[in-house]
Amino acid sequence: MTAGYLIVKTYERKYREYLELREKMNYPLPIDKTIYSIPWKAKPSKTYDKQYRGVSRDPLFSWDDRDDEIFRGSGLVVEPADNELEAHLAIGRLAKLKDDDDDLTDLIESYDDTVVAFNLLKAPIEREIIWIRDMESDSPEKAEYPLLGYEPAYFEGDWFSTISDCMCFPVWHGTDSEGTNFKEFNDQLNKHALFDTPDIAKAFLEHYLSFDWTEHVGEFRLIEVRLVNRVQSNA
Repeated sequence: MTAGYLIVKTYERKYREYLELREKMNYPLPIDKTIYSIPWKAKPSKTYDKQYRGVSRDPLFSWDDRDDEIFRGSGLVVEPADNELEAHLAIGRLAKLKDDDDDLTDLIESYDDTVVAFNLLKAPIEREIIWIRDMESDSPEKAEYPLLGYEPAYFEGDWFSTISDCMCFPVWHGTDSEGTNFKEFNDQLNKHALFDTPDIAKAFLEHYLSFDWTEHVGEFRLIEVRLVNRVQSNA
């Protein structure tokens, strides 16, 4: 699949959970100032002009009853939250219908299936639906969905985002503590902390890869991100 739907965490939830993780892991970032669009305790999420709404927001993933039996409470894997378990199980059922060589188990192909999974979420519901496509594929755009922007990221696995990991929610490689290496591109991010054009996103990726401490393992794709209007929940 080169296009489809993801059910991702809202920015506000991602912000809150990142602050908790940052405190727990003692990340070496400034504690007395804001750099880029990275959260810190002295500043509420709503005060940020650039609020990341890209792909790297922990999409709902495939889970089944066997996973629940083996892994629940083990601490070995990321587990579904209790109020989201039924939605994860629904995505697990969809994954079993896919071709064996399709490992994008959290990317949902149809809107109707996405709505079914979303409506299985229980309160508090802190997720939204995005539609994404690989810009290097021949998948047609869905212009009926509002465009959020473009970003270089992995179109698989943990949906690692270059933007998120150096300017919004650094986890894997961190960023420069001075907040200067990426300032030119941080200034060009739109209000969704994405780029308005593919060309800017490509230029940023080239700059990002010029540092030897950033992510160089996987294959980055240029991803278009669109917002799907909030569906009616049963909660």
